[in-house]
Amino acid sequence: MLKFGKKVSFRPLIVSLTIGLLIGFMFSDIFSSGSIGFIFGTSFFLLIFLGHYWRASSVLFNYWKFNNGIIKYNDVNNPTNVLLMMLLPLSSPLKSFSVNDIQSIIVNGDLKATTTPMAVPFSGYLGLFSGSIAIAKSQNNLDVTLKNGQQITLDYSRDFSYNQKKTIEKLDKFLDSLDSVKVINKANHNVNLGY
Repeated sequence: MLKFGKKVSFRPLIVSLTIGLLIGFMFSDIFSSGSIGFIFGTSFFLLIFLGHYWRASSVLFNYWKFNNGIIKYNDVNNPTNVLLMMLLPLSSPLKSFSVNDIQSIIVNGDLKATTTPMAVPFSGYLGLFSGSIAIAKSQNNLDVTLKNGQQITLDYSRDFSYNQKKTIEKLDKFLDSLDSVKVINKANHNVNLGY
């Protein structure tokens, strides 16, 4: 089984709730009013949960796996589906399709991208988002066109930003397993992708 990306976890909910509660208790204590604390706490919860995580989850939680000719993936293109995945991460279903349904695949991204040096100083605030920064810096994906015309994007940016060599090996293995699928290489690299 080949896995790419990261599944949705409780992290967005826990971080948003924790910050919302801390801000709410602070404002409640400062103004000696529970209702003001509730308003500010709820506002910060919504700001982080919807303002950051809901918008960034299409980058952070692109998960897909390949096993026995079936590809299962998180549909992060539908905003309602993303919100449900964030609220109920354990019960979010994966969509699937067979490799026999694939008409073509386009490999996108710069596979010769340099990594961010480990010595780059990030502030505490920016350090929370350093993973997102690394993923956004190197956008790599497979644009899959099915025989029925449906377009699906399978992202492997997260894996690539953390371990380029292993990700390319997994991609080679995946693409080598596709027999009669047209693969178009728009990526900038010299690796043989098995076609």
